[in-house]
Amino acid sequence: MKFYDLHKSIADSFKSGDTIIQTPDNIDIHLVSYKSELNNNKKARLSLKKLRQQTSGGAFDESISQNKSFKYLVFSPRGIKNNKAIILLHGLNERKWDKYYTWGHRLVKETGKSVILIPFSFHLNRGLPEWIDRHSMSEKAEERKTHYQSEDDRHTFMNLALSKRLTESPERFFLSGLQTANDIISVLTDIKKGRHPLFKSGTRADIFGYSIGGLLAQVLYMSNPKKLFKKSKLFLFCAGSLFNDMNGISKVIMDPPAYKRLYNYYDNQLEDSIKESRVFAKFFKKSKMGMAFRSMIAPDRFKSVRDKIFKKKSRKIFALALKNDQVIPPDKIKETVFGNRKANMEILDFDFPYRHEMPFPLRLENVRDKIDDAFDKVFLKAGLFLS
Repeated sequence: MKFYDLHKSIADSFKSGDTIIQTPDNIDIHLVSYKSELNNNKKARLSLKKLRQQTSGGAFDESISQNKSFKYLVFSPRGIKNNKAIILLHGLNERKWDKYYTWGHRLVKETGKSVILIPFSFHLNRGLPEWIDRHSMSEKAEERKTHYQSEDDRHTFMNLALSKRLTESPERFFLSGLQTANDIISVLTDIKKGRHPLFKSGTRADIFGYSIGGLLAQVLYMSNPKKLFKKSKLFLFCAGSLFNDMNGISKVIMDPPAYKRLYNYYDNQLEDSIKESRVFAKFFKKSKMGMAFRSMIAPDRFKSVRDKIFKKKSRKIFALALKNDQVIPPDKIKETVFGNRKANMEILDFDFPYRHEMPFPLRLENVRDKIDDAFDKVFLKAGLFLS
């Protein structure tokens, strides 16, 4: 089935409200219920809570029930309790699963592995319903433009919720990533120990990291919590650069004031926060995950931490970039992951208007064949590497 037809078929199936979606080609999509507060271990929950207490908006974030109890997706071959998995990590400010239906499906087809999609904290079905209310958010986006005396058209209803939240508290960026990492660790630990109904005991997971999901993937890969990723492969798609080399200003990611606030905090203020707060110092200095995150901010910040792992694991990492990517440039991916070493990397350029945020645009009906070919190229390469 071609890209467009496959997307429509799966999207239509989700409208049924069933907890298991069956595709015509023998792939099941499971909606798995999960409770973040109950599943994460006590130490992880307490650390996250203490970190949130150090920030503005932390109490509000703790109160959002959708972020605590939600469903994640597992794409799997029908009738198989798998012993092979891929965790697919999505992009920043995603509000609908639609884009990833075809991605998860194709990865199962290419590899035979089950694909797990866990929503990032406060993203997708873990956010408040009003964050995607076009009418009210459009009015508020106009108010924000007026407040900043801006004519920039990248103040939109689509990026308003994230922009406002990160402007208020840039710490939310790493706190969202930390909670998501804890959830991933919890799910993969259950899988490995045979406590998940869809997987056999001993299952290990490879990683497909897209966009900001690639940054989280790199942090997990470097810190290797509970040795869950000791033998894992890492496939980076439009991902892999340092935080400082990303440009997150976009109609669908964040507006200019939010990006300026976020960049300034992580480039200039984070290290001061670590010095001033014992809670921050404990996480960012004493934990492998905290150190891995710090090393992914700027070129000269704990460079040896990332270089050691990326050099050692270079054969297990593949990066696929897009030539015209304006958010995460290909040259910065190579510089971060491979340095001066031979790069296990490829740069593609598609013959249609694409963007980092939408590499396979569904609305370009007149170039369907070209988009089909582009989708095939990307996921054949991903499947070959992750098999």
